[in-house]
Amino acid sequence: MSPVSSYFNNFSAIPTTEVQLMEDVVNESITIMGHNCYYLPRESFDEDDFILGENVNSKFDRAYLMAFYLANVEGYEGDGDFFSKFGLEVRDTSNFIVSRREFERYVPSVIATRPREGDLIYIPTLQKLFEIKFIEEELMFFSLGNRNPYIYEMRAELFRFSNEDIKTGIAEVDAIATHTTYTIKINVSTPTGNVDYFIGESVYQGANIAYATAQAEVKDWDRAGLELLLINIVGEFSTSGNISGVSSNAKYRVSATDTLGDFVDYDLYDNRNLQTEANNFIDLSENNPFGSP
Repeated sequence: MSPVSSYFNNFSAIPTTEVQLMEDVVNESITIMGHNCYYLPRESFDEDDFILGENVNSKFDRAYLMAFYLANVEGYEGDGDFFSKFGLEVRDTSNFIVSRREFERYVPSVIATRPREGDLIYIPTLQKLFEIKFIEEELMFFSLGNRNPYIYEMRAELFRFSNEDIKTGIAEVDAIATHTTYTIKINVSTPTGNVDYFIGESVYQGANIAYATAQAEVKDWDRAGLELLLINIVGEFSTSGNISGVSSNAKYRVSATDTLGDFVDYDLYDNRNLQTEANNFIDLSENNPFGSP
């Protein structure tokens, strides 16, 4: 006769009623005390960088709504905000808990069988986007003999946007990319087609979109000032051609381009300052500014 009770903690391959009751209690607690949050799985649309261990180009085109519990309710953890030699760094962290059963309910198994490091969490209450850094699966440590985790604790850090493609179909999530992505300004003149570009449409320079020498997405269009703000830029726009809208059929002649300005809603880029300072000690008009010949 086993010294351990045959009714409890028997590590049965078949879930017992006690395990199911525990899962029900955990799920109910999270739905009562938690928040509606979006889980965004990361996908790569380019080859991986095996030296740095990261995806060269990442995209987020899915968002799954489920209940998350915010573990550190008294405020952010981590190193906080501080100035370093690279400028202002924000290293706020938070821990989020999701039920394993609810995660499997909302996220298809072909997408992910559990939360993954590198995926994102959007918290509408905080209006913040977090990146998952580590997944803890053994918080409840096989309670009642259950071999599977009851919950996942996601240790996450405030997401630092790096030109990822975020198009989930959720307006407030997608707006984060629109507000923070690298933006260039195109000055145009002499319309040769329709007069207005559409916000969010693709524009290109070249014979057509399939054979474009440069293409991008319209972030903003100022018809009075004849200024076009572009994001998700591929290629380099020149002043020797027209820029055409795929949906609007608008077509204007490019008069000037500004790739160094800071046109995002938040001050993230110092390209113009770096170029200005570099011009003080590097003469780029020389064929070899670093030596002779």
